[in-house]
Amino acid sequence: MTKQPLIGADISMLKQLVDHGATYTRDGVSVPPLTLLRESGFNCARLRLFHTPSGRGAQVNDLAYTRTLARQCVEAGMDIMLCMHYSDTWADPAKQYVPKAWQGLNFKDTVAAVYEYNHEVFADLSAHGCCPKIVQIGNEITPGMLWDHGRIAHGHLTNDPTWSEKDFAENAQAWHRLAGLLKAGIRGVHDGASERVQVMLHVDQGGNHRAATAYFRSIEIQQVPYDAIGLSYYPFWHGSMADLRQTIQRLRSGFSKRVHVVETAFPYKPHPVYSDTGSPGKKTEAETFGIPRTHPVGYPLSPDGQRQFIEDLLDVVRGGPNMPGLDGLFYWAPEWIPVSAYADEPDAPTCWPRALFDESGEVLPALGAFERFSSKPSRVTSLT
Repeated sequence: MTKQPLIGADISMLKQLVDHGATYTRDGVSVPPLTLLRESGFNCARLRLFHTPSGRGAQVNDLAYTRTLARQCVEAGMDIMLCMHYSDTWADPAKQYVPKAWQGLNFKDTVAAVYEYNHEVFADLSAHGCCPKIVQIGNEITPGMLWDHGRIAHGHLTNDPTWSEKDFAENAQAWHRLAGLLKAGIRGVHDGASERVQVMLHVDQGGNHRAATAYFRSIEIQQVPYDAIGLSYYPFWHGSMADLRQTIQRLRSGFSKRVHVVETAFPYKPHPVYSDTGSPGKKTEAETFGIPRTHPVGYPLSPDGQRQFIEDLLDVVRGGPNMPGLDGLFYWAPEWIPVSAYADEPDAPTCWPRALFDESGEVLPALGAFERFSSKPSRVTSLT
């Protein structure tokens, strides 16, 4: 059977937004958002899971919320990728905070807590008919996870240009501790799940082959059993498509794993944080507040620029002569639009321009690029 790539989206906000009145339309006609995504070729939903979130803004993804949304996605004909944050809030390259329930635990007890938590989550989702096909053990764990138990590097901003393989801890014991947490999480998934689940490890360095290969080389030394590599790739932080291709090629040749871009996005309109090229010597509005200028490497900040970015990235999925393609591509937060009745995240205005719907909920041209890539959406049958 020909392997079908995963074409997915992180739609973790969808239930919260719809519950607060968000509507999504094509040519002005309201259409259920999951129907729009399925008709556009999306076959997998990436859903994040926080341990005990505050319930404010986007931090609503506890197990009950995620279970309900996962059921909706499965009923719409989509498979599930679960992204476990092991935190009560966002876990990313700058922060990997231990959930409040685990604060004060020593390393041994934290390892046990990770196992028990994963077992509980996967037993629950399996019992409700929405067992994920893929699980991420942590989100963007480039600097490790569950600090300081699993810390292997200092935290860093996503667009930190100085990040390199030299930033990883040289102390083998630090890598051993991280591996212990990962292995416990993986055992918990397999013991709790009703079916075989692929395990993914996710780092944010989609355009940095040196840092990515150094990371997975150390993971290999620790003999962590995993099936796939997940990358984040945002062109305004991680470089060009050529940088991404090089990273994919190095990871494939070095580790013989499936490689997915599990986070990507591009703005369809200007925002102070993003700039096309910028003028030398003149600060952008964002820079006056200390936010680094970001460069979307040649694509205009417009609906057509967003569409062209997606089309070029889908070409990377296909691969080409002597160039391996991606096994999967996931667009981050295509559904995240402003809703008047909803108190959103403070940084939500930087996310709204990257949605695949405009602020009224109307489909943008980029969604059509996915539809043209996969004209006959069908359930993935080649995950295992």
